[in-house]
Amino acid sequence: MSHLHIPDGVLPPLVWIAGLLLALAGVLVSAAFTRGAGPQRIAFQSALGGLMLAVMAIPVPITAFDYCMTLAGPVGILLGPASTFQVSFVVTVILALMGQGGFTVIGLNTLVLGLGAMSARPVYGVLARRMKRPHAVALSTAFSQLLSSALWIAVLAASVKLSPATAADEEVHHTLRWLQGGALVALLAPLLLVAVAVESLLALGLAHFLDRVRPDLLPGGASGASGAAVPGEAPEARS
Repeated sequence: MSHLHIPDGVLPPLVWIAGLLLALAGVLVSAAFTRGAGPQRIAFQSALGGLMLAVMAIPVPITAFDYCMTLAGPVGILLGPASTFQVSFVVTVILALMGQGGFTVIGLNTLVLGLGAMSARPVYGVLARRMKRPHAVALSTAFSQLLSSALWIAVLAASVKLSPATAADEEVHHTLRWLQGGALVALLAPLLLVAVAVESLLALGLAHFLDRVRPDLLPGGASGASGAAVPGEAPEARS
C-alpha cells in the first residue's frame, strides 16, 4: 500500500502527468534546501536511500496485494523532509527500472512514498518531547505509513473516477473489489494495520539500536541527548 505497481497505459494521463509535475517540482524545491550539503551528508543520504531500495525491492504478498516494507518513517526522521523527498524520487525511479510499476507512475509513487516519509520528521518532533525517542520513531512510522496508504487509495479512486477503464488493471480491480461491500473495514483495514504494525516494530528495533550505538543520529527527545547533526548536513536536516 506504499507503492503503485501499475504498468504504463493504465492510469489516465491527467492523473500521472499531474503527479509527475508535482514530483519534479518537489525535487527542485528540495534541492534548494539541500544545496549546502557536504560529502558526508550526501554519503549518509545515499546509504539510507540504498537501504530503503533494498527493503522495497522485496514485496510481501498480502492476499491480492503486494505490500512493500519501506523504512520510510526512520529514513524521514533521520534525513529531514527535503532530503527524504529526493531519496523517495530516486528509489521510485530505480524500482520502475526493475519493473515495479511503470514509468508513468514514477511521479505518483514519489508523492505517495515521499509525502508519507516527509511527515514522519515533524510528527516525531512532537512525540519525542513526550516519550522516549525509539517509541516516537515507531509511532511516527505508523503515521507515515497510514498517510501513504491513504494517498495510495486516493490515487486509485481518482483514476477510476476520471477513467473507468482503469479498473480493468489487475491491481486496481482487486483494490476496488476489496473496497466494495464494506470489505475495507472487514478485511483490508486489519491487513493494513498488521502491515503498519510490522513496519513500526521494525522502526522501533532500528531506533533502539541507534539510540544505543549512535544516539547523535536521532533528533533529540525525552531519552537523552539532543541529537547532534550529521557532519556536513544541510540546514534543513536540523529542522
